[in-house]
Parts: sequence; structure tokens; C-alpha cells
Amino acid sequence: MLTCYGHTVRLPQSDLAYVAFRLALQETLTDIEIHDLEEEPDYPVGYLSEVPFLEQVPLPVQVDLLADTWARHRKPDLVEASLLDAAIVYTACETAGRIINDSPEVAVAWLHDGPRKVPSRIIKRASHQLEELFDEFWDDRDFLLIEQFQDLSPDHARYIKTMLRLPDEVIEPMYAALERWNVSPHVAANLVGLLANAEIQDAMPVLEAGVRRPCKSATDDAPGDPHQLLTGLDDRYHDLLVGPCNSTTAETENACRLVQVVEVADESDFDCTYDEWVDHLRADVRRAADEDVAHGPPSVSYRSNDPLLAARIERARTTGLEDGTRIEARGDGWVVVDSFYSYLVDPDDAAWVLGDDDGEEMPPTLFPSAAAAYGAWERSEKVAAARKQRREEALKRLSRNKTQ
Repeated sequence: MLTCYGHTVRLPQSDLAYVAFRLALQETLTDIEIHDLEEEPDYPVGYLSEVPFLEQVPLPVQVDLLADTWARHRKPDLVEASLLDAAIVYTACETAGRIINDSPEVAVAWLHDGPRKVPSRIIKRASHQLEELFDEFWDDRDFLLIEQFQDLSPDHARYIKTMLRLPDEVIEPMYAALERWNVSPHVAANLVGLLANAEIQDAMPVLEAGVRRPCKSATDDAPGDPHQLLTGLDDRYHDLLVGPCNSTTAETENACRLVQVVEVADESDFDCTYDEWVDHLRADVRRAADEDVAHGPPSVSYRSNDPLLAARIERARTTGLEDGTRIEARGDGWVVVDSFYSYLVDPDDAAWVLGDDDGEEMPPTLFPSAAAAYGAWERSEKVAAARKQRREEALKRLSRNKTQ
């Protein structure tokens, strides 16, 4: 049985759990029949498409991962679930709930042919209970955030991982899943109880055929990060990701205060090449850094008796502004938090940090008054707008030079 929090919370070995695993498996097996495994599908398929970080896992491997989690859940002894297990249970519940809601006749047919007979009352209530099943087992969805780490600077990503209590060893099984291309020798045995014997025999030929591993790129044999991330630059002045480039070049460019070293998962994540950036944009970045150019327009001064300003501040303190941003009292000061629970750190850089656990690296900025917090938010909005405009102009310039 899968457990968490030192075996204090357990995923029930129930008909509802079986429904989640069974329907997620059946849809993925159907996807295998529909799609050519030698070609990448036009859109994410399989139950793991519910988690963006795992959506590229090959379909046969998705089946293998589900079967492995299912087999360990069926064991009589207690098995501590991993973050990958939690992601699989979550995606199974989400997929099964969608199938029951959108195609109840398909759900009934797939369950009818399975090795376990599920009472009709379970099926009728399942769509509402599947989400609760996961939430009662695992109280967060941190695995949905891992995809975002690819877009952060290494230091920022490390801070977020620390704040979320996600050390590398916890995340590692997620990366390992991406690196698999064939099913394990135990997949047939692991499918027992989830598929009937005849269904297992039908499924094994296509599962064991596996998929063709993509041809190696120039970075596949590169030393360094085991997940083969690509090194590049974050141009904070134009809000562009630049690269790839080698680590020596990146560290050299990082001497500019408006440039940071980043690592991304795919070359398509970059907005332009390093050579394009050097030819058309780097001079502007260095000039802005040398002149200590502000990221946005000058701050606006308000009169303390401005009734419109007072009304805006009151709204930010109570119901929140139009975009969901709020000003909250915190200790001896005030913080600014948006609708995604990110907190304003640096209004002059429009920099926000996820969460407010008072981390030492990037704690939320504490403002002395509600008015100061509101002014900082407005400042941040102006900075972000100015940066957005520079980004749009830079992309147009790059596009014009490509066509010349």
C-alpha cells in the first residue's frame, strides 16, 4: 500500500483507486494504438500529459510507470510513495475523472472488461470522489511546478526547491522517467490486477517493442549537468533568453549586472541565438548597465491627501486590485502578493518570488506602510511594462535582421 508522511497517510486499496488506475491505463493503451510510436505526436498524449514536465515520456514507458506504482500499491506491506508516485496517482485520478465526465459509456465499457467488478454506485460517484482521493492522500501538487524550474536562474530555482522542500534526490525520479525509452521486464507481472490476463497478453507485444530513441544532438555527450541542460543567458534588459553558449562565455557575460546565467531544457526555449544577441542587442544592454539606466520610468510621487489614491490602497488591502494583487500586513510592515501567491521582492526589477516562507536568499520585501507597498507595486508594474516594450522592440529588430 502506498503511504506518505512516515506511513501516517495511506492511499486506500479501494475500488475507487482501481477505477483511477484502470481508466488511465486503458486510455494510454488506446493512445498507443492510435499513434505511431516512431513519431512524436502533434500534442501531448497519455495520462502523464496532465503533468507538463512528464508529458514527453513515451507511451509504453507511461504504462510501465503506472503498472509499477500500481503493483507497489497492491502489496500488503507499507510503501512510502515518491514524488513520481504522487504525480502518477494525481494524473490517474485526473484522467479517470475526465473520462467519466466526458465519455461515461467508454468508462463503463473499459471497467466492464477488467479483472475487478466495480459496483455501479462507485462509477456514478467517481468523478466527484477522484479528486478527493488524491487530495486526502497527498496535500500538494509540487510536481506541477518542476517544469517552471527550467525557466529560472540556477540560484532562483535552488531557492524555490528549498522553499518547497524538494531536494534533488526527491526530484530525481521525475528526471529518470524522462530518460527511459523501454519498459522493464516486470511490466507484465505489474499489470496483474489492473488488466485481465488476456488483456495483458494483447498489450505486451506493443509495449515490449518500445520506441526509437531520438538521434543524439551535439549536447548529448557534453559533460556537466546529468540532465543535459543547455547553458544560456537571461537578458534582463530586453527580457530575452539567449543561447545556447558555453559556460565560459556565459560566466563572462554574467559580469554585466543586467545579464544572468540560465539553464534550459530545450534549445527552443531560447528567444535568439548568442550570435544574434551579440550582433544586435548586447551593446544596448551594456550601455544601460554602464549608465545605471533604471528599468522603468521614474517613481511617481503622490499627495498624501489624494482621495483616489486612498481608495486604491484601501481596495488593495481588502478585496484586492483588478488583477488580484493584494497588500497584506506582515509583522511591522506590509507585503505585496499577487493572485499566484508570489511576493514582490524588488520593485525596481519587477522581481517576485513564489511563497513567503521568509527564506534568507529572497525574502518578500517588507514596506513601511500600505501606501509604500502600493507605490512599490505601481513601480513594479511600470518596470514590467517598460521591459515588455523593450522585448517587443528587440524581437522585431531580430526579425527584421533575419529577413535582410
